[in-house]
Amino acid sequence: MNENVRPRFEVHKLEGKGNRNIATPKTNKKGDLIGGFEYNDIEVDAGWMVYFPNGSSIHVWTEEEMVRQGFMQDPDLVNMETGDLMGKANTTSLKARSEQKERVTKSSTVHHVN
Repeated sequence: MNENVRPRFEVHKLEGKGNRNIATPKTNKKGDLIGGFEYNDIEVDAGWMVYFPNGSSIHVWTEEEMVRQGFMQDPDLVNMETGDLMGKANTTSLKARSEQKERVTKSSTVHHVN
């Protein structure tokens, strides 16, 4: 049985800063709401992009929102055909695993005959 298993999401931290448009309610001089909003651009951390296996993605501005949504945890694996959870994804990257294998091979005297 060939199962299509993928991580539930993948997170990438964005570099630099971004402009975020913040709406604040309009008030009179006494502080009473008078209706409508005033919009101001503020420079904030660029945030994160979260990608999903179906091809969609979302932009998250704050770390608090990342924690609230559960994106700071290791993702579960999901069977894309049935929707069943398959456990946690391996946190070791393919690059790290390749480098680890290379270190073992270079230091092993069994594989190197002089």
